[in-house]
Amino acid sequence: MRRHTLFVLLCAVSVVTLSVAPGWAIDPSERTADMPDSWLVLYNVNSADSVAWANWYQQERNIPADHMVGLNALLDEHLPDLEAVQEQIIAPVRDLLAGDADLEQSIMGIVLGYDVPGHYGTPLANPDIGGFSVSDALQDMTDDDLIPGYFYYEGGQRGYNWDCPNLSGLLLPPGGRLTKASMAQDRYMVTRIDAPTLADAMALTQRALVLEDPSYSLFGESVCYDYYDIDFPSGNHEWYWLRDATEEPELADLPWADFDSDTEPASHDAFRMSIYKLYGWSSADFDGAEPGSRVLGFHFNSFGAVTVRSTTAENALYVPNALAAGYAAAVGTTGEPFCCQSPFPGILLASLREGWTLGEAFYLANPFDDWMWTVVGDPFLHLPNWLDMPVFQGADTELLQNDVNNDGMVNQRDLAGFRACLSGPGMTSPPVCGTFDSDTDGDLDLVDFAVFQRAYTGGPVEKPTGDFDGNGKIDLADLAGLIDCQAGLEPTALESGCDVFDFDFDLDVDMANFATLQALFPGDDDTHLDDVTEFRKAPTPELPPDLWTR
Repeated sequence: MRRHTLFVLLCAVSVVTLSVAPGWAIDPSERTADMPDSWLVLYNVNSADSVAWANWYQQERNIPADHMVGLNALLDEHLPDLEAVQEQIIAPVRDLLAGDADLEQSIMGIVLGYDVPGHYGTPLANPDIGGFSVSDALQDMTDDDLIPGYFYYEGGQRGYNWDCPNLSGLLLPPGGRLTKASMAQDRYMVTRIDAPTLADAMALTQRALVLEDPSYSLFGESVCYDYYDIDFPSGNHEWYWLRDATEEPELADLPWADFDSDTEPASHDAFRMSIYKLYGWSSADFDGAEPGSRVLGFHFNSFGAVTVRSTTAENALYVPNALAAGYAAAVGTTGEPFCCQSPFPGILLASLREGWTLGEAFYLANPFDDWMWTVVGDPFLHLPNWLDMPVFQGADTELLQNDVNNDGMVNQRDLAGFRACLSGPGMTSPPVCGTFDSDTDGDLDLVDFAVFQRAYTGGPVEKPTGDFDGNGKIDLADLAGLIDCQAGLEPTALESGCDVFDFDFDLDVDMANFATLQALFPGDDDTHLDDVTEFRKAPTPELPPDLWTR
């Protein structure tokens, strides 16, 4: 199936006609934003890296081919005026959806992809930096021929997002999770994926995929906040809506952690929300503390996302530096937003706590369309395990669980055992492998291996001796012991003492171990533990070099 390619030639739009994937057949009342076919993905046909990103992203997120939309846009991050953004981005997307009712019925969100312009025009204040958010413009494409910046009642295109629950005094939508049917008509969730390099853009999705792993835990991490800055231009120098979130009874169970963003880094931060520093951001603003998983950074200032393609341009802004510091997503403005309304931090957190995606969480939190705000990150990012939901009871449990020979370490001895047990999703592992089955689903797969990696300590590996009876020599008694212990090729529970024959660390005693014992066994009193000691000095069994990345 081919993709949509929307070419802008002398202000005329030509669209390659394509067949439509059957995603539209899902009832709108059941369609939600976590479905891959609920999104359009925009990329720039004039950028080879943008095309490469689109190919990669489509595969990573299983996006239908006809939901990948190539635009003939400039490569600049800024477009000069309303006419340019209409011609190159808004009108082609709007006309595509208007001309295909079935496609439109499946679309809840739009990804503004790598190397697609992020803002346009001249802001009403501080006109020399940034512009109006393309993401906000795509959120409502019904009025984008009007003057940007002014409210609708002033004859402009800026309006309210009526799906934002705060406009009704709520933290979450009264009807629960938004569906295509319950979402306001002609409105779209929009996120942006852009970065200094193609690899950096891909990293945003890769970080999201790690966080989405059911075995990944945020337990013990914090929501770090700083809502006060003497330079913040509100009456009391506070970001009111962040303070409101910290005092919201429905969010009282969050592990809030106060910090001073001007003088100290956030520690163990799953979320970092702060004001008001404008320029001069660097790694120094994020280093120096024990970092958390860094799901989302949100810093309220005037120009945080004017560029996301450089950490130093425009006097070094917040969003690109936050992403460079390892955050999976960051919120900022593409131009002066005025004081003091912003997307609501409490709604962002409450929505993510529900397990909803970043795309819908930001959409619900954003009270405006056609304005300055944008979130940079993967729209499908979601958190299966919230901050108060440990996957395990801590690292000690993970170590104990993966230390197959109970030597107080998870090392190559245990890694070899894990490899021997590795079965794959849905394939039952032998009972002895249950010690590695972290999610207790009966198989041993890469979900379990992610936990094993976290528990891995390294450390010296003591090789088995083969001396079953402990008499200091290898003799017929040890051969008899091996025969009693031998249980075939499949990993089985080693009987007491039988681990002295598991020379290859694969949790069984088989013919390979018998061959090793033969090499040590001349059958007379001359074979003592001196020989076994020399055997122990030999290299440990060679492990496959790709095991860590399988």
